[in-house]
Amino acid sequence: MRSRGPLDAVTGVVGDAAAGLRRRREARRPFVKLYDESGDVRVLDPEDERAQALLEIGAAMVDVVGPASRAGRAEDA
Repeated sequence: MRSRGPLDAVTGVVGDAAAGLRRRREARRPFVKLYDESGDVRVLDPEDERAQALLEIGAAMVDVVGPASRAGRAEDA
């Protein structure tokens, strides 16, 4: 096994950071969960047409309510 040089160490750190960012981005992606009468859950593929339609409806519902305050409190409180 060869010893790692400074460039190898930097490459490893950058690779780890990129993987972490990718996992974080995927965790924040919207998804569709469907529950049946018995409480069983099914997650739709985000690329599916039905999932896209439901995500658009959900986004429209959120837009109707308005943007949330960044401070997490009411503006006129």
